[in-house]
Amino acid sequence: MIKKIHNFLIENNKTISVCESITAGALSSKLISNPGSSAFFKGSLVVYNDEIKNKLLKIDLEKIKKFSAVSKEISLEMAKSVKKIFDSDYSVSTTGNAGPQNSDKISKKGGLFITVVTPSKIITKEYSLKDQRSKNIQNAVDFAINLLYKNLK
Repeated sequence: MIKKIHNFLIENNKTISVCESITAGALSSKLISNPGSSAFFKGSLVVYNDEIKNKLLKIDLEKIKKFSAVSKEISLEMAKSVKKIFDSDYSVSTTGNAGPQNSDKISKKGGLFITVVTPSKIITKEYSLKDQRSKNIQNAVDFAINLLYKNLK
């Protein structure tokens, strides 16, 4: 699937940027795993901390407090912000609780939100993670790759 994403972006002269929390760089690493990725991959941000989400992405701390950093609202803000920062055609964000405990009192353990922004639409999906931390992070990467692939046009 990575090769198909790679080929689509290059053949269509499109670019992508990524904003990661739960995946902490693993999604970006997967996206650039094939030679020639610099033709489409503009960059990524790992924003694991709410203060950094506010400082770099300009996401209001009150909004994070209200919805939780692990929410569809914040996932959407992350994807829109990174797309704007890198001026890319596509963007992807990942935010979730990999376990073993929650990052706050609002979100649920194993909660995951992924947003893909395309030139024509925005898709945010919620997933539930149930495995060990390392497996949850890998699953989040796989879900993000799959959601991106399904929405390439």
